[in-house]
Amino acid sequence: MEQRSGTTNSPGTAGRPRRSSGNARGFTLLEVMVALVILSIGILGYMTVQFQSVKGRAFARTLHKAMTTGITDLEELRTLDFAQMGGSGVEYFDKITGDPATETDYDDGTAYKAEWTVADWSNVSNNPNCFINELKSIEVVVRWKENGMDYSSAFFTFERGRKTGDVS
Repeated sequence: MEQRSGTTNSPGTAGRPRRSSGNARGFTLLEVMVALVILSIGILGYMTVQFQSVKGRAFARTLHKAMTTGITDLEELRTLDFAQMGGSGVEYFDKITGDPATETDYDDGTAYKAEWTVADWSNVSNNPNCFINELKSIEVVVRWKENGMDYSSAFFTFERGRKTGDVS
């Protein structure tokens, strides 16, 4: 008895010839389900990276605004007349609009807190030739809350009283 291709000698179910596995075409349901599971795991990994990217961008935007606030405050203090510079203070700014805010807004995490201090160095030395007597230091610290964490950024500079070309 001669064999036809694609059949075996042993009968299949109900006496029908059984196909050999070498001629099978298409995918089984199990293969499709395994492929879908692997694809789903890959997509979930990609989505996780995307969510982290969005969170990182949001934090970077908040940090940029905080640093801009600190630098702006520092430069505003530097524009004051040297004799009028002094003391300390606290200001609150809305995170989104930059408008003045309150301490309650800061506690809620919707505002920045900018604390500034001007220190006078005139009493450091009695030597009239010591230029440190003509210095004031300016420090601005910007604080904010985000996702249950407290963050801060500090800015510091010196301002000199008598400068070259100043008229006494």
